[in-house]
Amino acid sequence: MAIDTVIHTNQYSIDRVLKAGVPVLLVFWRPDAKPSTELDPTLTDLAARFAGKAIIAKIHAGEEETLVRRYGVRALPTLVFVKNGEVVAQAEGAAQAGALEAWLRYLVEGGSRPALPSGPAVPLREPARTMAGASTGQPQPRPASRPTGQRQRPRQPAGQQPPANGKPVTLTDANFQQVINGPQPVLVDFWAPWCGPCNMVAPAVEQLAQEFQGRAVVGKLNVDENQRTAQQYQIMSIPALYIFKNGQVVDRLIGVQPLAALRQRLARHVN
Repeated sequence: MAIDTVIHTNQYSIDRVLKAGVPVLLVFWRPDAKPSTELDPTLTDLAARFAGKAIIAKIHAGEEETLVRRYGVRALPTLVFVKNGEVVAQAEGAAQAGALEAWLRYLVEGGSRPALPSGPAVPLREPARTMAGASTGQPQPRPASRPTGQRQRPRQPAGQQPPANGKPVTLTDANFQQVINGPQPVLVDFWAPWCGPCNMVAPAVEQLAQEFQGRAVVGKLNVDENQRTAQQYQIMSIPALYIFKNGQVVDRLIGVQPLAALRQRLARHVN
């Protein structure tokens, strides 16, 4: 399914993003760097308009020192235009929407190379590092593995049918395919314990499990404990909420979503 929203990536997921088969605009930003946050409305609009044709991915410069060095970032925002895994151009500053659109069209359609975009920027400086999973309300990039010392959730035995008890089902690599290929639609919450936004959306997921009991299955999959499934569905940012029907993805939402929006989207697929 086409990605129609801005995603967040990091050193662990960026290679999957760059190999997605479409051009990518990488945006290095930091919350306290005003020019980079001013780009957000433009990026959101462009992500929707170029859905399926290009990906817009944000990188937190204060938390991703490896990628800052890899791309030689010196100011924020820094814009990196990538096609076929190769950097085509790199620019600095909160460029105008028209300039960014022109570059995305160039990457997607070809033609004459546009002028390099530019705009207000601030010098890169060493920020205070933030704790992973801070409750910003934004989808959080997931690390390669579960942090050590993190208590694991109990796994559901392979092959066990989802219990009809009005609670989210614990999904694993072992039972995932069986559950999504069942007779009822399935809402899957891809999450991790360290992810603040995931914890913010959890009450809504639990509420839906109660409301749709007997009509749909609501499940949660810990991406750190079940990386095979997370990689299979190219989960790059969490929380990611996917709706499956007859084993196929029919809808998805990325980031914290209100209960009403989740209820409406799931109801569309319930007979």
